[in-house]
Amino acid sequence: MFKIYWLVSEDKRRTYIGFSDNVKRRMQEHATGQVKTTRNFGKAICYMLETVGDAEIVRKKEKYWKSSAGRKELKERFSKIVK
Repeated sequence: MFKIYWLVSEDKRRTYIGFSDNVKRRMQEHATGQVKTTRNFGKAICYMLETVGDAEIVRKKEKYWKSSAGRKELKERFSKIVK
């Protein structure tokens, strides 16, 4: 099973969308600076978006969440948390 997650930096200026079959390990990699894209995020809050069983489908869903329509939906869904 794959989980799609959304990271939001504590200052709420940067976001990152990714997926993993081992979210605990992946969050550790983000926290310790092993992921180039999020290395300068500082502390981040993680929101789980979806659980998907198929690798091909999870890539398509991740692509949607990274699109302008997906990001707009995220902002609407989490409007009280992220401005």
